[in-house]
Amino acid sequence: MRKGVNAPVYPPRLAVVTPGSFVIPSSRSSSVERVIEHTIPPVADPQRTRIYGIRGEGLPARGRLNRIPCIRFPRGKRYIPSVIKALKRWPAQLADVHNRPFAAYRIKKACPRIPVILTLHSTTFMRPPYMIPGKESMLLAPLDRIVVNSEYVKQAIISRVPQAAEKITINYPGVRIDHFRQRWTAEGEAARTAGLNKAGWHNRRILLYVGRLVPGKGVHRLLEALPRIIASCPDVLLLVVGSAFYGSRRSTAYTRKLRAQAVNVKDHVRFIPYTPHEELAGLYQLADIVVVPSLRDEAFGLVNLEAMAAAVPVVAARTGGIPEVVKDGITGLLISPERIEQELAEAVIRLLQEPMTRRRMGLAGLREANSRFLWEHSSRRWAEIIEQVARK
Repeated sequence: MRKGVNAPVYPPRLAVVTPGSFVIPSSRSSSVERVIEHTIPPVADPQRTRIYGIRGEGLPARGRLNRIPCIRFPRGKRYIPSVIKALKRWPAQLADVHNRPFAAYRIKKACPRIPVILTLHSTTFMRPPYMIPGKESMLLAPLDRIVVNSEYVKQAIISRVPQAAEKITINYPGVRIDHFRQRWTAEGEAARTAGLNKAGWHNRRILLYVGRLVPGKGVHRLLEALPRIIASCPDVLLLVVGSAFYGSRRSTAYTRKLRAQAVNVKDHVRFIPYTPHEELAGLYQLADIVVVPSLRDEAFGLVNLEAMAAAVPVVAARTGGIPEVVKDGITGLLISPERIEQELAEAVIRLLQEPMTRRRMGLAGLREANSRFLWEHSSRRWAEIIEQVARK
């Protein structure tokens, strides 16, 4: 494109707007902030990029995420107005707004000359109570691009706003293979044995659940299936890792229900409260199987990738974007959400009784993660999207 007074500059002055729910960077944030932390710093120009977030955790109002300036404002109703003022002051030439359609709309209306990308990590904020039915088209129409993390989310948007189809681009999240010590190597098995011995679980086969403890994640159905699994595999031990809220160990009626449910199988269940993400790799290393028993549609499910990076097979519900990650019969087993208790038990028992199948699926998962789901892949696609929107 010929340069002129009105020609866009590439790379543009780029603003990345986090949702305003969690501080960035933080080990206690949601997967949204993790995606931002891993995808953007490796490829963004630190001289022309700013990340906007909220204050908290003793971090200063201005800091850096790697080399990129990170500017923090008070949380709550003041957050997006503060971001808009900052965008105008800088001034920004492009904005990438994460997981908040209404915030992206407000920014576009306030800064109509700035191309605005909405990066959606789930369909949560496209549904009530976060969005009034019938308003989806109005909010998405002004936006210049919509980036989603799965074909499932893409189709969910198109079903609500068919005219948005041409704006939507998929960018799968990734994983750091080097963060995990894989099974099926002499070093990996030695480290796993040492970890099991240290925990007192040396004679146990380990099922691992990692995630929030909320009804939609299906942990209660996993506990319902556990007695049947125990009957066939009496040495099984289920590790339930997580809490109801990110970064908090606060209990809820549901978490208390889960603990009550586990009383009759207490020798086969351990609840491990919320664990910072960087500490989870050691738990994946102990696992024979990672279980993802979601009852609702998961947009993607990073836990599946983390299991694959640790070379551990997955038993997961065939829901949302999970089938785009887990290849049934190759990197794990997919089960029907409608028959989850029965099929979950059958799948877990089969894999526990077939160590060579676990090994084959675990190694296939590791290869799949290496070939399709590295953060490097996500970063490269993100940079291409930014360039396309900036040059358009």
